[in-house]
Amino acid sequence: MTQGKELQISELRQITGWLETAGIGFIEIGGKGTLVRLTLESEGERDGEGGVAANPQPAPSVRQVQVIASSPGVLLTCHPMRSTPFVEPGAQVRQGDVLGLLRIAELCLPVAAPCDGVVVTWLVDPGATVGYGTALMNLAPAGNI
Repeated sequence: MTQGKELQISELRQITGWLETAGIGFIEIGGKGTLVRLTLESEGERDGEGGVAANPQPAPSVRQVQVIASSPGVLLTCHPMRSTPFVEPGAQVRQGDVLGLLRIAELCLPVAAPCDGVVVTWLVDPGATVGYGTALMNLAPAGNI
């Protein structure tokens, strides 16, 4: 790969191919004063000419915070020994509350609320395998409710 600041289009195609194969929706690459974020859109989000689809999801009316996976793993929305979810859309949460778990083999890591707010929606289905940095949930921060 290119070591300087210039990146060839063939290198971008190779990187996006790797992301698509791995099922990763975005990657951020940073260095001294530089940050590049590549985001892949599914075919349903784009029209046939490579532009954005005519009916994209409406923008949220309030600022939302994404809860991000701090580790790869399998998303659990309830404890393995229970059937009740930790939280459901509409639930009020406090910073640090457990929203779900990321299971890595026998280890379960908590997914904690980064701020006080209201659960808007899960962005990932329960039982899905996620990577580091995957957006898991949207929260409406307490100041916006």
